[in-house]
Amino acid sequence: MNSRQKKQAEALAALSAADRARLERLAALAQVTAENLWPEVWQYGFDDVEESIQADLDADADIAAGRTIPHDEVMAQARRILEAHVKPKRKTG
Repeated sequence: MNSRQKKQAEALAALSAADRARLERLAALAQVTAENLWPEVWQYGFDDVEESIQADLDADADIAAGRTIPHDEVMAQARRILEAHVKPKRKTG
């Protein structure tokens, strides 16, 4: 175990009961174990990880409800924008 992993393990063991409960709740939402989620929480903090998990859940809900634009449509629109605004390179020589 390297020093970073050791520090993470020590920090996990030192969590308060409230923080441990929060970690368990976030892990359940993310459908991973608390131990697997801990390195991300340790690095970025509870608030950022919670925001990220909620954004993933919101995106999944949007996809399930059909509130998205199909990839082919997005790519076609991007091509139209590029064709309208990007000039082809002139050949030199």
